Amino acid sequence: MCIPHGAMSSKDSGYIEDKPKKHVQRVSQREFEKGDPNFVDERTSSYKPKKKESFFDTLIKELAG
Repeated sequence: MCIPHGAMSSKDSGYIEDKPKKHVQRVSQREFEKGDPNFVDERTSSYKPKKKESFFDTLIKELAG
């Protein structure tokens, strides 16, 4: 026996939550293109991509070490 889709409806308490609208301030076109002049780089180290080794390089290291 099948249950119709509307048979198990949820109860509405009538409460409506007012969420504050999210707003991001627009930046000027010059700042968008040139960047923020007051920007301070707080990174502790620069990004250095790892060197990709081939399968044979790793195999030789394993056999030699």
